Amino acid sequence: MLLIILALFLAGGGILSSGIHAKLWQSLEAQIVRELTGQQENTLVYIRQLLMLHGANNDEEGFRQIAEDIVQELRVLGGQAMSVLDTKGQYLSGSRQVQEDPAGTDLAAAMEGNAAFTLTYPDADTMLVYFSMPVTIEDHTIGIIRYRMDTSRLYLQIRQNEQMIYQITAAVYALIFLLLAFFLGRLLVPVGKLTEITRQVVRDLSKGQVDMQMLAQLADSGRRDEVGELSRNFSVMLETIGSQLEKMQADKEQIVSLLGSRQEFYNNMTHELKTPLTTIQGYAQLMEADRGADPKLTSQGLSQILQESTRMHRMVLQLLEMSDKGIYMEMRPVELAGMAGSVAGALEIKARRYEMRIETDFPDPLWAMGVEERLRQVLVNLVDNAIKYGDSHTPILLSGSRRKGYVWLFVRNQGKGLSLEEQERIFEPFYRVDKLKSREQGSSGLGLSICRKIMEEHDGLIGVKSSGNDHTTFYIRLKEIPDADGNREDWSQAARNPQEEKAEDHDAQQAYQAKNPKTRKSPVPRLASRQSASP
Repeated sequence: MLLIILALFLAGGGILSSGIHAKLWQSLEAQIVRELTGQQENTLVYIRQLLMLHGANNDEEGFRQIAEDIVQELRVLGGQAMSVLDTKGQYLSGSRQVQEDPAGTDLAAAMEGNAAFTLTYPDADTMLVYFSMPVTIEDHTIGIIRYRMDTSRLYLQIRQNEQMIYQITAAVYALIFLLLAFFLGRLLVPVGKLTEITRQVVRDLSKGQVDMQMLAQLADSGRRDEVGELSRNFSVMLETIGSQLEKMQADKEQIVSLLGSRQEFYNNMTHELKTPLTTIQGYAQLMEADRGADPKLTSQGLSQILQESTRMHRMVLQLLEMSDKGIYMEMRPVELAGMAGSVAGALEIKARRYEMRIETDFPDPLWAMGVEERLRQVLVNLVDNAIKYGDSHTPILLSGSRRKGYVWLFVRNQGKGLSLEEQERIFEPFYRVDKLKSREQGSSGLGLSICRKIMEEHDGLIGVKSSGNDHTTFYIRLKEIPDADGNREDWSQAARNPQEEKAEDHDAQQAYQAKNPKTRKSPVPRLASRQSASP
């Protein structure tokens, strides 16, 4: 681009110099013509006066008579070399060199009755003008005067002026070119950079990524003009594309994860339904082949068929419960402390069977809005799991507290605990921890998934924390409401706000530590978000 501009500048400079040269020489010639015109008029005036002074006729003969006088008078006045000639160009007086110099066609033009001049350049610093003029008196040409004038001074002045103009023009052109190159550089370099970045973006987009460091450099161009604004807008556009690509990638990963979870859900469901059906089918075939010959086989087969069909029926009910959106549930005030005590009493017999005991710690009533049967189902599931996976001769502790507009319930047992991966996946449908940790078999792995769904219906929270080989604590959180006596803080004060939402992990820790002082330095409980998607 700059080479093209330079070529255009050179071509324009050549045209401009030619125009300047022509204009200067036109001015020179115009000045010479003015001087020669004055010289011609003065010469005619002197010749007329000399003819009158000498009483000569106004003809060629009279002109010959005064030829010497003409040379003497005009040479004194003008100081120019001259030659006096007759009408045929023959020498009469003056300088023969001027008469004999063949330069130009001015003498021939004068012999035809026209004044003319010729410019000659004997050397680089000299310019001579040969001027031939007819002497015409009363419309009759009586002779010719030829001058040779040295105009070198005027010629050198014109040359100096021309060189000075060339130098100024060249300097102006150079300055304009540099300024133009500078501004074009500031304009074209960012555009070229944008072009290169566009190519890079095309290559990056084909790979599904955008270089954010490159965008930062583009946005930090430092320019405050239109090009800078274009760069910043281009950077914003690329950042938007990059963020959209990241969202698309995240959505893609989520979709892949959901598809994988759905496939895993189908596989688990198929496996869970296939197992009891296989058992039922096997015993049915054996009983059909035996035809009642073996009463023991018949009794065992009927027992297994009943057991597996009951298990399958319970699993189907749980699946239906998982799909139920709970839209038509009617929320009522529920006193959770009393409900927890009732659950503890109901499961106390099962706990004693495994040489365990259930303890409760509820200093104050805990009120929340909800469906009592559904919330009771959550507590029953959590306490039942605590019995299944707890160590014998250890207590199971049910406790509760109030904090910042929420009520918290905790179910704690002592046992082998849960790994980080198990804590992450414990609420997924059909997920089951190591069977060696459980003292009962036959779990479908849907209980905690149902618990999480119930808590989502109540706009609540369920989570778990485990200290490895020491103990495991499940907890739930619900919004607190004033009790029947109105001694609680207002509902508006109990409502959740953004700052408390951000501090929910800390609140869970504080609420749990308030009921379990020995575990104040335990890690923050791992929360299962109520917005998590189930397969």
